[in-house]
Amino acid sequence: MIHKNTFDNSTLEHRFNDEFDFDRTVNRIPQNKGSQQQFGKNILKEAQYYLEDITEDEHRYLQKTLHQLAEKEPYFNVLADELNQELDAKVANDALHLLYVWQDIHDVEDLNNFNLLNVVNGQRFQTTFFQALDVLKIGENKALRKNVIEEAFKLYELGFYAGCVPILYAQLEGLLTDILIQQGYLKQQDTKFVDVYKIVPGLKGHEIKSLWHKVKIARELNPYFSELAAYKMDNSSTVTATRHNILHGTELNHFHQGRCFVLWVWLLSAVSFMSTIRC
Repeated sequence: MIHKNTFDNSTLEHRFNDEFDFDRTVNRIPQNKGSQQQFGKNILKEAQYYLEDITEDEHRYLQKTLHQLAEKEPYFNVLADELNQELDAKVANDALHLLYVWQDIHDVEDLNNFNLLNVVNGQRFQTTFFQALDVLKIGENKALRKNVIEEAFKLYELGFYAGCVPILYAQLEGLLTDILIQQGYLKQQDTKFVDVYKIVPGLKGHEIKSLWHKVKIARELNPYFSELAAYKMDNSSTVTATRHNILHGTELNHFHQGRCFVLWVWLLSAVSFMSTIRC
């Protein structure tokens, strides 16, 4: 493992406050107009460097935090496991994005004032997100999507998670749709979307009707889409397994901050990767 977990969690917060260096320099990769195409890759690189350099005490505190959050949203256990592997192991895209936002812990003087779920409300998360969104070439929908996502940020900050959750699920699919249209893989005909290259078999008139169909096409556009947790069309996590029923009104147990946070990380992961796709 990265760090063998033999630490006594009952003394964790005291030791972490005493021993963790909050003045530690965080090496953040600068962004500029000339490197915008690499924006998403830079986030992953920065997070990977951070993971390789993380102190043992901080790693233990990260693990404790994620496992506590998993009591409400089990997917945090998945993220914790991803960040608790051998140093040379491949780490999931969304886990690295979570570690990227975790670095906000260095901006607090008192550990008791740090709440991982609240980093979404902070300037760094939102600036990073909208910088990645600005790089996307998705036509006239971008301004409208930006307005919707800005409202989702407001709902999250106000604690209106029942309103935030469906918006985030919808934007994950909507952004994928925009990318496929922009890249010429989908064509919109009135209210229908047509599979231009006939990638998905057995569709009447090659009409696309589900996120699963879009993901299958997206993987033809770029195989890395299969690495994004938001677009894994299986039951490997409660976040994907409950999506359909949440959006169709039959699942009512996941409108909480933890689920919203995971979806924000997924949305950041998706937009960051999409920003690297060339037209």
